[in-house]
Amino acid sequence: MFGFLKGKQKTLTGMDIGSSVVKCLRLDLSQDRPLITHFAMVDLAPEAIVDGEIMDRELVIRALQDCAEQAGVGKEPVATAVSGRAVIVKKIVMDKMSEDDAREAIFWEAEQHVPFDIDDITLDFQILDDDIGAGQMEILLVAAKKDMVQTQAELIRDAGFSPMVIEVASFANQNAWEYVQDGRNGEALADAESDGVPEVDEFDPDAGESEETEPPEPEEDSEFVALLDVGGGVTNVHIVKDGVPYFTRDLPIGSSQFMEEFQKQLGLTWETSAAVARGNTDEVDSELVTDIVRSVGEEIFQGLEPSLAYLKNSGEAEGIDRIVLSGGGARLPGLAAFLAECYGVPSEVADPLAGLDYETGVFGSEDPEQLSPMLTVSVGLAMRKGVER
Repeated sequence: MFGFLKGKQKTLTGMDIGSSVVKCLRLDLSQDRPLITHFAMVDLAPEAIVDGEIMDRELVIRALQDCAEQAGVGKEPVATAVSGRAVIVKKIVMDKMSEDDAREAIFWEAEQHVPFDIDDITLDFQILDDDIGAGQMEILLVAAKKDMVQTQAELIRDAGFSPMVIEVASFANQNAWEYVQDGRNGEALADAESDGVPEVDEFDPDAGESEETEPPEPEEDSEFVALLDVGGGVTNVHIVKDGVPYFTRDLPIGSSQFMEEFQKQLGLTWETSAAVARGNTDEVDSELVTDIVRSVGEEIFQGLEPSLAYLKNSGEAEGIDRIVLSGGGARLPGLAAFLAECYGVPSEVADPLAGLDYETGVFGSEDPEQLSPMLTVSVGLAMRKGVER
């Protein structure tokens, strides 16, 4: 959102700085399907980033440099992301006006909705509906504290790279998810068109009189979807419908809390707990693991409730229609099933690699299927528009 760019890019590198892992991914967008050409991820020491705050800057910078070196990425422009309590995403209503006039008035409007000093924030917006009646329009307001954006930019620069794009992490997640959905919808429509029109034998003189069936119209995506990015220390909740964000917030719980319980209750090492968190239960009591996940996962359920209450109170929706899990904790055993049970809606694990090609060996020894949900933010970042080079 912060730093719209002109031109058409052939490649862009996304750098996702999580609380426990740094990921570097470059996409080649010159083909029909984006191609992952470079990738690496490097673990961060637990004390490097705590509760979203950078505690040891040098450790993070070294991790970025190591990650880029392992990926084979040079000193080039990158896209990165910010998140946390200092980011505000909100739909607001304001008097109907042109986009240019709105750009002048948005700071005054933001003062009514953003809990920070207006001089301390970076703003962006998008008009969602330019006429909702009564001389008003609806816009999406995005604000972030300047010092957070500047800190992120300086971190990237000090690591030797140029911050081309600084995105909101939840939007990058949405970008990746929507790309896959668009591809699936396109395939469904192609299948419907193929199945809907009967084949005609050109040598049959009566074939032209056959009744043709019109291909069905693609269904409009009208679901309220909760995109839950379960990171190391934070779970980002991003609720969208038809491409429009309705609610974004961070919950102070991530995969590290689940891993701590695995250690305590199962007597596991940190390394084994990390493997269990990624879905590997071969060497543990899988039923007990599921019980722990359900118990700790209750905090995610409780954290979601205010988001749903907001949607209900604002008259936007009665609830969510689908849950999509991403991030390092997406494959926590039983978490998707638990949330599906809590809300009575389908729950699935994100698969951003489903819409991409990737070069052989780019993921090293990692299993792409297992790795995929961890890459939503880095993929979404690398899809951002840049400049041709």
